[in-house]
Amino acid sequence: MSSILQLFVLIMVAALLIIIVREQNESIGFVLVLLLGIIVFLYVLNQVDHLIDLFGQVVSKFNVSLLHLDTIIKVIGVAYLTEFISQLLKDANLNSVAVKVDLVGKLVILLLALPIFITILETLMSFIPQ
Repeated sequence: MSSILQLFVLIMVAALLIIIVREQNESIGFVLVLLLGIIVFLYVLNQVDHLIDLFGQVVSKFNVSLLHLDTIIKVIGVAYLTEFISQLLKDANLNSVAVKVDLVGKLVILLLALPIFITILETLMSFIPQ
């Protein structure tokens, strides 16, 4: 819990610093925003790694087979990465590029999730009498 508090304090201090620096130099302010975004992203990535390990332990403890767990984790990763990059582009006033990144992210998620959709449809079709 204290690491989250430290992260929030870092974000607040960095936000104040960014506001002050942006008044003097917009490009340095953007670099600070980028650095802060990377720090937050790396922190979140570290926490997600712990979450995946914990989830794997629970799955192995209860001897549950989750066929598409890796695909679900990839989809979540693509969604977070897409959102992160899109927000960075919006911070840089590149809104049109951010929209395209969002679209590409959604298409990648659709392609990754396609095997899960097929499995669900096959399962549903097996319940319907021929």
